[in-house]
Amino acid sequence: MAYRYIRLERQGPVAVLTMDNPATANAMDEDLGPELVAALEGLALDRQARAVVLTGAGPIFSGGGNIVKAQQYLEDHPGSGASPVFEGYTKWVSRAVIALTSMPQPVVAAVGGAASGAGLAWILACDLAVAVPGARLVPGFLAVGLVPAAGTTLGLGRLVGLARASEMLMLNRVLSASQALALGLLHRVVEPDELMPVALELAGRLAQGPRQALAASKALLNRAGRAGLPGQLEDERRAVMMAADQPDFAHLAGRFVRKEP
Repeated sequence: MAYRYIRLERQGPVAVLTMDNPATANAMDEDLGPELVAALEGLALDRQARAVVLTGAGPIFSGGGNIVKAQQYLEDHPGSGASPVFEGYTKWVSRAVIALTSMPQPVVAAVGGAASGAGLAWILACDLAVAVPGARLVPGFLAVGLVPAAGTTLGLGRLVGLARASEMLMLNRVLSASQALALGLLHRVVEPDELMPVALELAGRLAQGPRQALAASKALLNRAGRAGLPGQLEDERRAVMMAADQPDFAHLAGRFVRKEP
């Protein structure tokens, strides 16, 4: 498959998967979504890839869902909601989360900037995460009138506890890289010029490990910590589509697109 919105490169046994649509802040939409899912599902079957690094091109790791396109849909379809847009977005997001957590290879996230909404979910779904000091973890969903999705209602609580996850998701609490490190959401924080070398070094170490034992370890960890993930993803999808048809979404998404406070 020829890719336009991602790059897939090899460094020995390590596959480097780059979300490469900086014009949309590497947002998950009908352009990037199918390519990201195809690459992840393909890598899961690739015996030559022993570990994966996931990163984003440009100054933003991933801006989550493409709110600009959703707002444009509302303008083009007066009186309707945006659920048709998010029905597609959320399907690709759910498949990507399932692929990241179920593929046998360990995945290292290399976070070079802000990670918002589904971008935060990518970090939660990876096995290790390295970020630069300027990176920010932004829940983002409720800020535009949507429901937390992409597994965040399960994954975030698993890592930081229900009370703190509720604070982050409901109040859209933004975490700096140092705060995320202290909470255990990141593995390391490194300077920008060290981001990819460190991520590749970690992935290289994982790639040299015992393949079957690592795959089994990942599966067991995810089974223990993400029990019920497919059902939770589907419940989140339905809640997002409900929220996307409400006046609050139209109002808050419009403010977001216009960059109003």
